[in-house]
Amino acid sequence: DSSLVGEGMWSSTPAGQVQTQVNLVLDISDAGNMLGRFGYPNTVKGGNGRLTANLSWLGTPDEFSYAILNGTLKLNTDKGRFLKMNQGAGKLLSVLSLQDLPKHISLGFTDVFSEGFQFDNINGNATIKNGVIETQDFHILGSSAKVTLKGNVDLNNETQNLRVRIFPAIGDSVSLIGLLAISPPVGIGLLLGNTLLGNPLDKMVSFEYNVSGTLNNPNVVRIK
Repeated sequence: DSSLVGEGMWSSTPAGQVQTQVNLVLDISDAGNMLGRFGYPNTVKGGNGRLTANLSWLGTPDEFSYAILNGTLKLNTDKGRFLKMNQGAGKLLSVLSLQDLPKHISLGFTDVFSEGFQFDNINGNATIKNGVIETQDFHILGSSAKVTLKGNVDLNNETQNLRVRIFPAIGDSVSLIGLLAISPPVGIGLLLGNTLLGNPLDKMVSFEYNVSGTLNNPNVVRIK
């Protein structure tokens, strides 16, 4: 299901403090099975990819804690599905699955997220500073929607402050079905322009939310 390779160093800093550094590469062939082995069954189906982590903390290896954790994370996974999770199935998994969003919004996303969001790719980079994970370029791409996340998750206090933007994937269908039927030259031109310019049709119908509060009880506010 997965393969973990790592290396580490336990040393003294120039200031005379003890520091632990760990570099990890997790290659995933089946994310769902792997998470089941770690105590989170029925949270994800399928999924494969790689997680790279470069971590450090002041202290010996056994003095690890979120409060002193620093480093970087890089994730790139393909083709899987978030399943409908039970409460407490995994706080970070709940954040990524976005299944709490439909409880607070009424824009037709219930089936897309609460019943399990199917993704084609998840990728992003994040930094960790004293147990606070921050990202500015985290993306979840699916056939029904594209999602970007920016902000931070505090592992110490189990809180979050995220900006979530959802792009329903409608651009190609609008240009092909709607305009191609009316005027083939216009429809083809718009399809090419939509692709070359980064899918502006999708961006015109995007929805943005601020997600704050605790991981167990998020506060979701629509940004107009």
